Amino acid sequence: MRGINLTIKPGEKLAILGRSGAGKSTLAALLRGDRIPSAGKVTLNGVPTDQFGDQIADYISVINQQPYLFNTTIANNIRLGNEEASDDDIWAVLRRVGLAKMVAALPHGLDTKVDEAGLRFSGGERHRLALARILLKDTPIILLDEPTVGLDPKQIIEIRELIRKLAKKHTVILSSHILAEVREVCDYIMIISGG
Repeated sequence: MRGINLTIKPGEKLAILGRSGAGKSTLAALLRGDRIPSAGKVTLNGVPTDQFGDQIADYISVINQQPYLFNTTIANNIRLGNEEASDDDIWAVLRRVGLAKMVAALPHGLDTKVDEAGLRFSGGERHRLALARILLKDTPIILLDEPTVGLDPKQIIEIRELIRKLAKKHTVILSSHILAEVREVCDYIMIISGG
């Protein structure tokens, strides 16, 4: 990546827009500290992100294109965000992501088993369960990597609404290749191409 000079302030919603291969994933990896820049620097509150190590997870949460759910209960999947969370805490985040009624209607509620990779749920439901996990962790920065890939139009609208709600309390960085997907929900749009 080259030619990027960017400051993201707390509470801002930034979209990183570009075609496949433009460098969106590379930029996301630099932001998370997964990669070290060969020139320049990427910092969080003045500290290079690659120096945080595993502690970066206390500041930045990520939802990838295909959020992964583990072969355990719904409660355990969401508690990965905060192992000390009570059932009341879990129900609160499920309400925030619009899944409380669906989970309550399941035969075992929070104790319902999630099949491997969460395949018993739709793509939109998997994204929202992953988002509930992140909300429970409550990091100040949320990085969404192509959050609507493979979703139907109704699910896309639901995810956009969740992004709007998130931005009231979190800094949101959204990677996408679709302008219409980000135009309504982001304060700023950065377009990258060819690195």
